[in-house]
This record gives sequence, C-alpha cells and structure tokens, in this order.
Amino acid sequence: MSSTTSLTLGNMVAGVLQWVILLFLMRRYVYKPLLGAMQKRRENIAKQISEADKLREEAEKLRQEQDNLLKKAHDDAKALIAQARREGEEEARKIVDQAQREASYRQRAALEEIHHERDEAIKMIRAEVADLVLMATGKLLERNIDEKDQERYLDQILQDAGQLQ
Repeated sequence: MSSTTSLTLGNMVAGVLQWVILLFLMRRYVYKPLLGAMQKRRENIAKQISEADKLREEAEKLRQEQDNLLKKAHDDAKALIAQARREGEEEARKIVDQAQREASYRQRAALEEIHHERDEAIKMIRAEVADLVLMATGKLLERNIDEKDQERYLDQILQDAGQLQ
C-alpha cells in the first residue's frame, strides 16, 4: 500500500502542482489580458454613456434655445401685426378726418356760394322792382287815370315783377 499511496500522493502532489502552474499561467497569460480587455470595454462603455449624456444635454439645450427663438419670433410677429393694425387704424382715422374736413369745407363753400347767389338775386330783383316802380310812376304821372285803372295797372306791374322772379 505504501507504493500505491506514495504513487497516489505523488500523483496528487503532481496534480496540485500542475493545477498551480496552470492557474499561474492562466492568470498571467489569460486572466490578466482578459480582465484588462474587460476593463477597457467597461471604461469604453462608460465613456460612451457619458458622451451620450452630454450629447443628450446639448440636444436638450439646443431644443430649448430653438423653442425660445420660436417663441420670440412668434411674439415679434404678434407685435408687428398689432403695430400694423394700430398704424392702419390711425391712417384710416386720418383719412376719415381729412374727408370730414374736406366735406365740411365744401359744404361751407357751397353755402357761401348759395348765400352769395341769393344776395345777388335779391339785388337784381330789387333793381328790377325799382326800375318797374320808376317806370310805373312815370307812366302814372304821364296819364291821368282813375283809381280803378290805377289798381289794375299796379296789379299788372306786380304780375310782371312776379314773372321776373
């Protein structure tokens, strides 16, 4: 038994020694490069996640800026429309005021012309009546007529004066 035990013990020691050598070799040539590659991969993934977060934050900032610019443009457009509306209303008011002043001026001018024409017509009528009265007086003085003829003659003169109007 001793030889089988020593063999078995030798085999065991040799097996353990082989395992230790195998572990040492694997650790040195397999695990370290594998762990290094895994660490690099982990760092690369973390870096990519960090860059993705930065890009997402930048994209959010750009979207926010774009929203602000769009809102500002919308507000500017509203302000321009309101200003154009106010200017249009002011211009319309000026046009209406000018038209009212023009109409008022024309109305006053027309009334002045009517009054002038009326005054001229009255002057002409007075002159005609005066001429007729003078003419009638002259004819009455030339003729001796009775009261009945005188009334008839005056009525005729007044009718002639009425036709002149």
